Amino acid sequence: MSFPGPLLISPITNTNDQFSGLRVYQRVTAQVISVTGTTAILEVDGHPVVAQLTSGDQASTLSSQRAAQFIVTQLNDQSITLKLIKNEQPQAAGVSVNNQVLAERILENNNIPVTVNNLMMTRSMLKQHLTVTPKLLKELQGALSDYGEWGEMEADLAAAMKSAGLPVTAQSLALASRQPAQTAGALSQLMAMLTQAASQDLPDELLQQLKSNLQFLNSVILKGDGESSQLADQLKALVDAFGRSLENVLLEQIQNPAKPIAEKSLLSLVKLQQILEQFGKQETAQTIKEFLIDIHREQFMNVKPDQSPGSGDWSEIGFMIQSARQKAEEKFSSARLRIARESKADSSKINPAYTRLILQVDLEADETVEVDLSLVEKQIRTSVTASNPAWREQAEIEMPSLVEALNELGYTLKDFQIKAGDPQPFNRIQNSSGNTTLMAVNIEV
Repeated sequence: MSFPGPLLISPITNTNDQFSGLRVYQRVTAQVISVTGTTAILEVDGHPVVAQLTSGDQASTLSSQRAAQFIVTQLNDQSITLKLIKNEQPQAAGVSVNNQVLAERILENNNIPVTVNNLMMTRSMLKQHLTVTPKLLKELQGALSDYGEWGEMEADLAAAMKSAGLPVTAQSLALASRQPAQTAGALSQLMAMLTQAASQDLPDELLQQLKSNLQFLNSVILKGDGESSQLADQLKALVDAFGRSLENVLLEQIQNPAKPIAEKSLLSLVKLQQILEQFGKQETAQTIKEFLIDIHREQFMNVKPDQSPGSGDWSEIGFMIQSARQKAEEKFSSARLRIARESKADSSKINPAYTRLILQVDLEADETVEVDLSLVEKQIRTSVTASNPAWREQAEIEMPSLVEALNELGYTLKDFQIKAGDPQPFNRIQNSSGNTTLMAVNIEV
């Protein structure tokens, strides 16, 4: 049997237990950290892989890509072998099969009734390259039935969530179907509402809660032109406040009753919401409720996947940045930070020696700047992406100071790139559409 086309890449690192979740013939997506000569550093599921390329053509192919797809062909305790899949359109010999026809065949072969709902769910699963089984079909349809009335859009969402390794329930579907909110917009709206309420003639208990929560929310706004040590402390406070779900905070309180709950937490907003409802301030209470749901959705996207997807495991948090100029104009900028984390059966943590950080800042409504950092021990590779030439020029000006700062911390900047364009939005759930294409395979007997 021959599969013409793929190119061979043989890693030279010791895999140990890092890739226990990989399987032979599994399709994975690897981030291309760097390509030097015929050696490439890839990131698979959040782990660095040093790969020896077999030809200059492979190096040329990988160097022009930020990510590439591979097939795992061999896997043992010492190494893994990957085959690079070229990003090509199907050859003329390829046969395009309509999802409807393919879905009918799959259902018939599994002795599943060919109903409207079964066909719809099967088509959605095929779009996400999920293996259609009676068990999985029943699981997804059960969640959709509990969710309520559903159609093709909801089926596509359920399949996309399953593909991303997220739990699929009626509650998680309701969260995932919610339009993602920009942290700066949601937080500034909430603070404006609370500030307006605090200026009214209200009972002392309510006023005290309003002022306390306003102080809390102000403390998690990062000062863009502050000292680096202050930024680090503010970011830590932000993660402590918004990175942990209410369920996690309450679970810790149940397990450690003697440990007091932090005053600066989402629970303080819940308490304020309840007091506002008691005093008939329903509009302000509803604004808090909507904000908490937005935060809950963001936290849900950080759930450890059932099995690691090809893009690896990431943790993401949104926050708000304000410079001195913006403060004078009462403006903010939304920002998002993604950090690659290790994928292990018993834990999911960030390894500071081998990770990747992607920071995006929305400077204007249509202008986003991205800084992409890849860390391999004490070596760093970074790239800056922006559509505005002014920001790319500013990045070039700041490069010497960045090199100096990294050297002081014991790091070495191995590569620095400045790219033109709009950064890709963060999105763990990837909705697919269209038909499934079957490729022709030559079989030699």
